[in-house]
Amino acid sequence: MDRKTYTICGIIIVMCLGAVIGWSVEVGNPILLIPAFIMSISLLYLCKGRVKEVIEDERTYKISERASKKTLEIFMTVTAITSGILIASRDRYPELKNLGFTLAYLTCGLLIMYLLFYGYYAKKYGD
Repeated sequence: MDRKTYTICGIIIVMCLGAVIGWSVEVGNPILLIPAFIMSISLLYLCKGRVKEVIEDERTYKISERASKKTLEIFMTVTAITSGILIASRDRYPELKNLGFTLAYLTCGLLIMYLLFYGYYAKKYGD
């Protein structure tokens, strides 16, 4: 299989997953999402294993690393500021206080997860 066929295969799998998600929402059965998601990931993995060409190289990994880090930095900053604003305005808009705390906890959880992965990879690669 070449890269173009892999891309088409991936698009078809994602479209089918989207259809299953839409149908699951329509019938009100969220349990269908779990096997559909697992099957989609498995099919994508099997398709990727049959590709004879190079799909990813070191440059792709480096670009992905930098994009991921910048995304985390921006997302955590924006959610931390937003949660602070929502919590601080609890007297004026009390219904948004819980949303502010939820965003704050999610930001803390994401930061903890980042630090754990950073520690793991620093230990693994000798930093």
